[in-house]
Amino acid sequence: MDGDSSLKTGSEVEPAKEKQWQLEKRIKEQHMKRKSRYLPFSIQPMPYERQRLAEPMTDEDRFLRKQWLKDQILSHKEPRHVEGLKPKNIFKRIYGYPADLMYKAFIPVVGEIPAAVGRIIIPRILLTFGVLYYWYYCIKYSPNDWTRGKGWYLYSTRPKAYTIDEYPAEKDHDDFFDKGFKRRTCLKDGKTSFVSE
Repeated sequence: MDGDSSLKTGSEVEPAKEKQWQLEKRIKEQHMKRKSRYLPFSIQPMPYERQRLAEPMTDEDRFLRKQWLKDQILSHKEPRHVEGLKPKNIFKRIYGYPADLMYKAFIPVVGEIPAAVGRIIIPRILLTFGVLYYWYYCIKYSPNDWTRGKGWYLYSTRPKAYTIDEYPAEKDHDDFFDKGFKRRTCLKDGKTSFVSE
């Protein structure tokens, strides 16, 4: 009995590491079984022409073959698209509502597949153009200059200085945070209510 005490129980034994080929075999088997205990198999009776011609078919074989071929014909209601199987939150429904209306209107005109492709591509193109137009409008008509306190501020990099004489360039004291004030075309006379001649 003393020799048995040195043996480890099942809970104490460390599991052996799985080898690469074992892991690949297990993953391949799981993929083939498709979340089932058993491998998929075909229920088609006599799938190959050679099987049907090698020995004569009985009436029962003909009936099974005819029934199987009849079952392959889909009804006009198939495939069924059940909305409840793919629920969308309220934001996706609001965002996709115009695209859904366009999709339903295009189905009778161009067909289901081109309408589905258009439902994906056209809203994205329109959204991209809308964002680019809004960006262009803000930059052109609402810049951050001396006349307003908000807007889009655009700036460029400093000019390159190739010699020591060009850098550091002397700047005027009022260049800092100018925001286009020196380039203004109005209010240049400097007369205000406090300055009179």
